[in-house]
Amino acid sequence: MEGYATEEQQVEALKSWWKSNGNAVIFGTVLGLAGLVGFRYYQDSSLASQEATSAEYDKIASQLTEQGIAAKADTQAFIDANSGNAYATLTALQVAAEAVKAADYAEAEKQLNWVATHASEASIVPIAQLRLARVEAQQAKFTDALATLEKITLESFAGKVAEVKGDIYLQQGDRDAARSAYETAIASTDANVQLLQLKIDDLAVAAVADDLDAEIAGEADAQ
Repeated sequence: MEGYATEEQQVEALKSWWKSNGNAVIFGTVLGLAGLVGFRYYQDSSLASQEATSAEYDKIASQLTEQGIAAKADTQAFIDANSGNAYATLTALQVAAEAVKAADYAEAEKQLNWVATHASEASIVPIAQLRLARVEAQQAKFTDALATLEKITLESFAGKVAEVKGDIYLQQGDRDAARSAYETAIASTDANVQLLQLKIDDLAVAAVADDLDAEIAGEADAQ
């Protein structure tokens, strides 16, 4: 499915940030809650727990890469056990991506719904919602897909939202609405101008082909 490349870069950036700073984040949270009481105990135990979770995540991520959606049971257990941190979010996104590859759109929808609802990282939510809209459209849930897109209000995603809307309208057979959405997307700061222009050009070619077909049909009827 189109659109995953740039989103995947954002997810990879979060992975790198979390692996570098996750310990500090948890340490800061623990410090704020514990104050000065039991400082050493909480510091040591939280860092040890974070390191164990990080190692387990690396194992789960490798398992998904190697086995794909077949590793769903093990990864779901990891997500459930770590639902309060970024590792669960990243795992759920990877499960969804593997489900899409396997055309298991129901599983992908489930995982992306979870991320959109539970992710503590605000930057990940619109990525999950974009992917969710595509998966819903793939299942011909067009009304749901458009409603999902309406939840994305960040200006930095305006172009991506308009492009996905255009794809959905095209799936529904509404070329005029699709062209309008693509033109809106191409004017946005986050636009993939080259790809969008190709989509607009394809619509123009399709319109010319329809006109020719109609002309040929009209001539045949006249004879």
